[in-house]
Amino acid sequence: MSRIASIALLVLTLVSPGPKAEEVNLPVVRTDIAYGSDASQKLDVYYLTGKKKLPVIIYVHGGGWAFGDKADVGNKPQFFARQNIAFVSMDYRLRWDYDVLDQTEDIVSVIGWVHQNATQYGLDANKIILMGYAAGAHLVSLVGTNSSFLRAANRSLDELTAVIAVDTASYDIVRLMVELGSFIERRQHRLVFGNDEEVWRQASPITHVQKGKAIPAFALMYLADQEGSTLQAKGFAKALAGAGIETIIIPVNDGRVDERLGTKGDAPTQALLTFLRAKI
Repeated sequence: MSRIASIALLVLTLVSPGPKAEEVNLPVVRTDIAYGSDASQKLDVYYLTGKKKLPVIIYVHGGGWAFGDKADVGNKPQFFARQNIAFVSMDYRLRWDYDVLDQTEDIVSVIGWVHQNATQYGLDANKIILMGYAAGAHLVSLVGTNSSFLRAANRSLDELTAVIAVDTASYDIVRLMVELGSFIERRQHRLVFGNDEEVWRQASPITHVQKGKAIPAFALMYLADQEGSTLQAKGFAKALAGAGIETIIIPVNDGRVDERLGTKGDAPTQALLTFLRAKI
């Protein structure tokens, strides 16, 4: 049976930490690798040499669908390297020259890049985790629930091991626009998604949650002191669990959640690591 698990601090104290940074090699970094023909379709890959079949996180940065950079990764590449997980951070085509469908296409292209280059970088293409922050969390959730994006590239949802969504209020854009969103959030979403409610619905990950679609496990990190973030995450988690999809929710009390991921003593990081260890 499916379940929603909320990770408690008591549980986190029982999680054994990974090896100290000085006990392992830091990852090798290869930057600005092209995965498409557009100038913005570049990625950085962080991986340990001499390792084979490393699970890989594909990270999608935030920035309101219009800003941001693949270099905005904080401590995450080094932290995940210590857990023997490779880290791929991608740029993608941004608004206003492109739209959200182009951005989802870019994520699928990077999944293809992992498959094509797994041997060269010691990656395990059978253990791909999508991870995104803010707008990036919306995008990875959309790719992880709407099978049409992967199917268009002759791929499928069962190629994904898990999706990690960090702090987004855009799981249900219709609800944001009519109920939960602030004036600024609604204005931003109108600029990105327009005024058509059907477009909002199709751009909402919650719309595409159904049983039997091979949707991967989800970890949802949300800001517990923000009502919109909390209600969106819990509503999405309920839909996922109702469709039989393994789901955990991780409440966070620090607005710098993405920046702090991978730092020493960070409880949400340890909760996330517990989730990942069970999947890979």
